Amino acid sequence: MPLSLYDITVPVFIRGLTNLSAILSKGSTYADAQNLPPAHLLEARLIEDMAALPYQIQRVSDHAKDSAARLAGVEAVPMPDDETTFEELQTRIQKTIDFLKTVPEDGMDGKEEEEIVLNVKVATLEFTTAKSYVLDFVLPNFYFHLTTAYDILRHNGVPVGKLDYIGSVKMKAEKP
Repeated sequence: MPLSLYDITVPVFIRGLTNLSAILSKGSTYADAQNLPPAHLLEARLIEDMAALPYQIQRVSDHAKDSAARLAGVEAVPMPDDETTFEELQTRIQKTIDFLKTVPEDGMDGKEEEEIVLNVKVATLEFTTAKSYVLDFVLPNFYFHLTTAYDILRHNGVPVGKLDYIGSVKMKAEKP
């Protein structure tokens, strides 16, 4: 059975957001253990001209929920970008996961070849197929901001590693 748009989006987003939540928890715990004000991590960025941690998490959320809604033909849950605490960011992540769990799989069926047009602040983006929209735009953006959030925390001393980023992996070992 071929992979569907749903298969390569919603479960992937839920996994990434779940891992991001765990990474963010480690960041909060680290700040407490080091007697750092939460702002030390929440206002952190990799370089001065790059957005801070909350922005990265907001974009992970937006790419997941907005693209899933667009592909399934449902209304995305609106979320203002006003999170300023670890708790508020965790709430946003959970709200995004909860929304993704309501996205109907059959709403994406057969839409792989449909054209997607996005009107963003700086341009109109046209994708010849929904498949190219997901593979060339959505997933790279989702992982860019997820990785940047991870990197900001890691760069600031939070003890996270590769397994925190990829999460638990279920593998079926084959017998030789």
